[in-house]
Amino acid sequence: MYKAQQEIEERKRQLGLAAAAQTLTGVTAQPAPTAKNVALRPQEAQMFIQASMNKKNRVDELKAKLAKATSTINSLVRPNAPVMAPLPDIPPGILKEREEEYEEELLEFMDPRISARPAERKKKMFNFHEKGEFEQLANKQRAVAKLERLQAEISQAAKSTGISSAVKLAMITPAGKSSDDVPDIEWWDSIVLESDSGFSFSSTFCRCMFSYDAIPDTSVETRFKDTISELVEHPIKLKPPTDPMTPQYLKVYLTSKERKKIRRQNRKEMQKERTEMIRIGLAKAPAPKVKISNLMRVLGSDAVQDPTKMEAHVRKQMADRLKKHQQANAERKLTDEQKAAKKTKKIAEDTSLAVHVAVYRVKSLLHPAKKFKVEMNAKQLQMTGVILLHKNINLVVVEGGPKQQKFYKNLMLNRIKWEDEVIGQKKDADKDAPGERNSCQLIWEGQVKRRNFRDFSVVTATIEKQARDLLEKHNVAHYWDVAYSTTVLLDGQDATPI
Repeated sequence: MYKAQQEIEERKRQLGLAAAAQTLTGVTAQPAPTAKNVALRPQEAQMFIQASMNKKNRVDELKAKLAKATSTINSLVRPNAPVMAPLPDIPPGILKEREEEYEEELLEFMDPRISARPAERKKKMFNFHEKGEFEQLANKQRAVAKLERLQAEISQAAKSTGISSAVKLAMITPAGKSSDDVPDIEWWDSIVLESDSGFSFSSTFCRCMFSYDAIPDTSVETRFKDTISELVEHPIKLKPPTDPMTPQYLKVYLTSKERKKIRRQNRKEMQKERTEMIRIGLAKAPAPKVKISNLMRVLGSDAVQDPTKMEAHVRKQMADRLKKHQQANAERKLTDEQKAAKKTKKIAEDTSLAVHVAVYRVKSLLHPAKKFKVEMNAKQLQMTGVILLHKNINLVVVEGGPKQQKFYKNLMLNRIKWEDEVIGQKKDADKDAPGERNSCQLIWEGQVKRRNFRDFSVVTATIEKQARDLLEKHNVAHYWDVAYSTTVLLDGQDATPI
């Protein structure tokens, strides 16, 4: 191999020297021989082919040795191991989720009681208090003191009035501390399990002497074999009590364009019938409609001969037509009784299925104009109820339909400006005037089965016991309890903190 390469290099040098000699002797320069135009001798060509074949054989031998060595290593490590495919590019979001799952798996084997101390001591940092931190702490202490004072006031008020439901509504108890320990069995299950199994249970700490594991695991068919069967029961469908007796359909209203079209068609048909009656002689043709503007065109020569007489005749026809028109309008006009019946029908609502009730609490109803609005609007809307006047609580109870309640609610909460009045004055005061402002609140609204009042009235009570007895006659004493408990709470909130 080496000898062949030396002969090739010697041949190249000889060819280069021959070309240089021709250039020095002045002979016409010819192109230098290249690999394309130089013909090799048969021995040189055979040496080139032999060199390339030896190189290819050498590469094949190296590949075979490398494959053999690789297969030996794989057989030693894991004979049946599959060739691992290249790993795909994992998105950063999935990689983060896998890291979190790996951390959660590690937490199962960690003991939280063992704290790993850092290698170095932590640096001591400044601990600054944020602005308002101590103010919040003081406000919490004031709130606790306020709650204690409210409970004392509520208990005293309950003793004086003799109501217990208001105390239950108004009593404020602090939330108890929840225990982090998970009991073996919950207290609501203990009542059933104690009676069935006979185990003892301590209701003080909501703990028992057994757990859910002690309950025998039986199938549903075994536990309820007396009540479950293969038969399918189809219960009778009952009509909901709030559905109307007759089906209610939505009214369909025509557009203005459709109404004009129908009116035009009806008038055309009437005019066609009138013309046909005149044509066959069953009706007399109407007199020409004469006006001052068409006097000369309609009457012609008669108007020229006696214009004064024709003008009087035309004016008389005009007056007759106006009188006929006004008389027709008067006949179509509703009477006072019909107007009242129409208005009553529009306001009245069907309350046979359910009655809507609303209870309002007003601080003061001493203002005569506002008291008149509250009373008169309820009567005009045909609502029933009562206005209960008391020195500290003014209760307004109204019963009616949904549309009536919507109108009256807007009156009480939006239209009447209660805040413009200072309690104790009969006229509206300025915004900056000193004194306690009046207010109105909706305490409760809902539905009841039937009305508890026959009409709307105004009642005055001097003491709380008398007010509650008045409502007790109508079976609505709980309205007073709700209003009274709300008043006690609001008065306690308005008080200055300790």
